[in-house]
Amino acid sequence: SPDNSLNLTYSGDRRQVLSQFPDEAAATAFLEKKRWGDTPRCPRCGTKDVARTPKTAPMPWRCPDCRKYFNVRTGTVMAQTRIPLRKWLYAIYLFHTARKGVSALQLAKELGLTYKSAWFLGHRIREAMQFPGPLLDGEVEIDETYIGGKNKSRHRSKRMPGGGPKQVIIGLKQRDTGVVVAFPIGIANRYNLLATVMDNVEPDCMIYTDGHPGYQNIPAYPHEWVAHSSGEYVRGEAHTNGIESFWSVLKRGYHGTYNYMSSKHLHRYVDEFAHRQNAGTGNGFDVIGNTCNQMQGKRLMYKRLVGPPLA
Repeated sequence: SPDNSLNLTYSGDRRQVLSQFPDEAAATAFLEKKRWGDTPRCPRCGTKDVARTPKTAPMPWRCPDCRKYFNVRTGTVMAQTRIPLRKWLYAIYLFHTARKGVSALQLAKELGLTYKSAWFLGHRIREAMQFPGPLLDGEVEIDETYIGGKNKSRHRSKRMPGGGPKQVIIGLKQRDTGVVVAFPIGIANRYNLLATVMDNVEPDCMIYTDGHPGYQNIPAYPHEWVAHSSGEYVRGEAHTNGIESFWSVLKRGYHGTYNYMSSKHLHRYVDEFAHRQNAGTGNGFDVIGNTCNQMQGKRLMYKRLVGPPLA
């Protein structure tokens, strides 16, 4: 049977996690309350007339319509995992409190897991951190940044002209709420930049960018920009300081915690940082519960995680 202990010495807020979830039953009750409220329902067909099963059954609930058993993990990224729910909840807590991220090695030490299990668990949590919408509105800042290694960190024989290839990430930040949407794009060309704006920002919203030519003459959006190339960074309300502050945190996490983010998994790491930004101040149980709710309807298999990237 899985180990339900965390094998940790807690201090500060960490003790609150243990006191809130002293055992698996408490963790299960917390997740069921967040997912279903007072009325459990089948995650497959939505039936509410479900029955609790005896302890000898494979799972605690059974749907009379589907004739299948289920539990609070069914239909989420936690499905078919033997990691105790207490450890899942504590891992989510760590993801929210570690401003620059938490590595799989640190997660393994904190939770008493193998490195492989901690790495898989971390990516499943990031899978649940995708931005759910809606479109941004009001005043929106847009900027792009580049993630990749530095020539000085490479062996002399592997150094490349111009510093070598880097991965492009585009970010959008709504000023009044501070909500950030960010994800990798293949190339920072006009087509990709325009598609990003139109897919993520309500029409007729004011957008602020730098002087990248790909943003010029965007239809249906009033637009102001600053010319970074000539040393202009603020002109009245025109600036991108908000989204650039997000880039600084992301890059501190890249260099200080993860050291490397592969192109295959980069979107999940960016989702993690954006989700943590959007969760706002405070890391209470409501924040943990909201992240757990976003796990519904998602699944990430290990063979997909380690297999070749999808076309």
